[in-house]
Order: sequence, then structure tokens, then C-alpha cells
Amino acid sequence: LEGNFEFEEVKGEAAFYGPKIDVQVWSAIGKEFTLATNQVDFAVPEKFGLSYTDKRGRRCTPLCIHRAPLGTHERFIGFLIEHFGGNFPLWLAPVQVAVLPISEKVNGYSTVIYNELMKLGIRAIINDKPDKIGAKIRQAEIEKINVMLILGEKEEKDKLVSIRRRFEGNTGTIGFDELKLDLVNEIKNRSLSHRKETATTTQ
Repeated sequence: LEGNFEFEEVKGEAAFYGPKIDVQVWSAIGKEFTLATNQVDFAVPEKFGLSYTDKRGRRCTPLCIHRAPLGTHERFIGFLIEHFGGNFPLWLAPVQVAVLPISEKVNGYSTVIYNELMKLGIRAIINDKPDKIGAKIRQAEIEKINVMLILGEKEEKDKLVSIRRRFEGNTGTIGFDELKLDLVNEIKNRSLSHRKETATTTQ
């Protein structure tokens, strides 16, 4: 009340052991969620024999307050997935990098790249199916993978990787060692890609 927040009193919906305050939010598609809750429990302290001595020396039974600032983790993650449509930043994405060989001729190089990424703790997949590279890119876009590494014979010869990022498109070709450093820093610092930050700065 003192904070001048809008609220609605709903009788009969409290927990059986005491009143509660729920914080309701709405997702991008208009679905209502209980994001956080604070509940007063009159039952548990007595059942567990909890007590304290007040300033007058009297023995009193305390109140128990259940706090769930983000609700259950499962519900909160579900809300995030739905609200953002699965469009997560690189550090949070379930799959961070897709390794996409143009042909089976570079499957060996692609496997080396994939293994190096996994050693660094980067969540990667490799799509070595006999599909055209356009189809592989489309599949990675559908799966909302942030970084795609497109590898051909030229990249293998020069130990390079061609990079494609969601929402940015093709961002150029760089050495794999440089890419590893960029990805690790971006994930560790939870930041935008170095190249995107540079482009933003120079505009």
C-alpha cells in the first residue's frame, strides 16, 4: 500500500496455512504467470516447536514466511523461453555454435574445430549431413543457434573459419585461434560480439 503499487485482493485463493502475496506478470503472448510469491505460514513454526524470547522475556511462536522471488526455477525458465521466443544471447543459448562443413571433403577439419570448441566448454554441434550449405544454415537459424561456422576447403587450407551470426548475417573470415578467444571472452563477460561492438562504436 505504501509503495502505491496496483494490487487486487482475491479472497479464498490464499494457501491453507496463511495469506500470501503473488506478483503476476504477462508474457509476450499475453499469458499470465505468477513470477514471485511471499506466503505467511502460521502452521509450520508450531509443528516444528520453533520459538523465541521477546524483549519482555516471554516465549513466543514466530511466523514463517515462504519467499520465492523468482517462483520455481522451472517456471521462471519457461517464462523466459516463451517471452523471448528462445532468442537468447550467446552465453545463455543451449547450443552456442553450429559447425557447418560445406562438403564431406572437410568433415575431418570440421570435427577438429568441433572438438576444440567442446574442450573450451563451448556448447557446439556439427552438421555433417550431405545437405547443401543453405539448408544447414536455415536449420541452424530455425534452432536459434547464435554462431555458425561455415567451413570449406579454403578455410581448411588456411586454418580459417567463416562466421555467420543470427541477426547479423555473414561477419567475415578469421583465424580459428582468434575466434576461440572472441567466443570465450564474449561468453565469460556476457557481452556482445567484439565485431558487433566495434561496428556499433564506429557508426
